[in-house]
Amino acid sequence: MEVMQTPGMEVSKNGTRLTARNRFATPRTPREVVDGVWLLGSRRVNFYALTEGKSVTLVDAGFYGHLRYLNEWLAATGRSHRDVEAIVITHGHADHLGFAGDFDRRGVSVYVHEDDLAISRSTNVRRPPPRITRNLWRPSALALLAEAANDSVFTQPPVPGARPFAADEHLDVPGRLRAVRVPGHSPGNCTLHHPGLDVMFTGDTLMTCDPMFGGEGPLVFSEHPANDELCLQNLTLLRPFASAGLLPAHGEPDPAPGALGAAIGSARIAKPGRRH
Repeated sequence: MEVMQTPGMEVSKNGTRLTARNRFATPRTPREVVDGVWLLGSRRVNFYALTEGKSVTLVDAGFYGHLRYLNEWLAATGRSHRDVEAIVITHGHADHLGFAGDFDRRGVSVYVHEDDLAISRSTNVRRPPPRITRNLWRPSALALLAEAANDSVFTQPPVPGARPFAADEHLDVPGRLRAVRVPGHSPGNCTLHHPGLDVMFTGDTLMTCDPMFGGEGPLVFSEHPANDELCLQNLTLLRPFASAGLLPAHGEPDPAPGALGAAIGSARIAKPGRRH
């Protein structure tokens, strides 16, 4: 999957046009948050690159247009798309599946929990969730939707070859990531524990910022608000990993030992209009 570039756009091999920049997004400056783990993405949506020599495993894949952020980081570190060996998805929502479909088409393994497999293989993830559609009158919700739209969420390809994994499975990727299923945010919602570094990639299970409404955390919410309480209750499933650092999909990471346990103890449900 090589990318052709012109001054105004990038074009993926499948023909989808990606803008060279998104005026509704603030790119993150890539940084190594813990040994061999790089934080990438935009201020609203994180994804991570795990490195082992030149090889790369991605945790999540942002929005489709976040391919530009990956391209820039790969070039800056002397790597290419050929060095991406696997992508592990914390759950099957659009701002996590992102550009994974392009890598799937060139034979890169994309892992998704078995309960989110069907939606990952479809285009249904392109639909805005109820949490946004019920609050479109709020400028912050419109800003996230604008970022998503300008990063090609409505033409984002599915991941037809997504490979299933099960709860408590140790994945055959660098770090031997252990999947911990935490239902609520989605049916197959998972966190991923890196036992060697003792950090937890929490996806949307536990966040430090609300990407839709800007509240600061630690926070939980579901795309379907009826499941918010379940999201909060199920944080107890993470207590065996309380010593771990916290690497969320939204908000600033905290890789310090015990950050996950502290966040579990003080987490609350994110509500529109509430500042934390």
